Amino acid sequence: MAATLFLILRILWVIALYAFLGWALISIWRALKQQSRALSPAQLPRITIVEAEKSPALSFQKMQILIGRDPACDVCLSDPTVSAQHARLDFHDSQWWVEDLQSTNGTYVNGVDVSQPLVVTNGDDLRIGQIVLRIEL
Repeated sequence: MAATLFLILRILWVIALYAFLGWALISIWRALKQQSRALSPAQLPRITIVEAEKSPALSFQKMQILIGRDPACDVCLSDPTVSAQHARLDFHDSQWWVEDLQSTNGTYVNGVDVSQPLVVTNGDDLRIGQIVLRIEL
């Protein structure tokens, strides 16, 4: 009788041990899945930049957009009041940020001087030198 009881207890102990190991592995799997979703790059939203005098809009879907007079810039503005590399639009923290790159004539969002990185939203007017650009998200 004691041997049968001891055998049943051993079997129950093994079942409990395997149940605990299964629970631990499932918990680790779920945590890794959640972490990989949090760290994976999200779909970048499209940003459209419209110059007031020009009809074709420039549309981008990238993390960083450089604005200036230099032909290597993403948005090339041929105006003498625009610096070679005037401003930069960056996407981080799920928002678009504009930063003035120490330009001569400054960068303004809705008339406010951009002295430090500033969040831009849909419909904002971005003045680069004497050129006014509209941001559409």
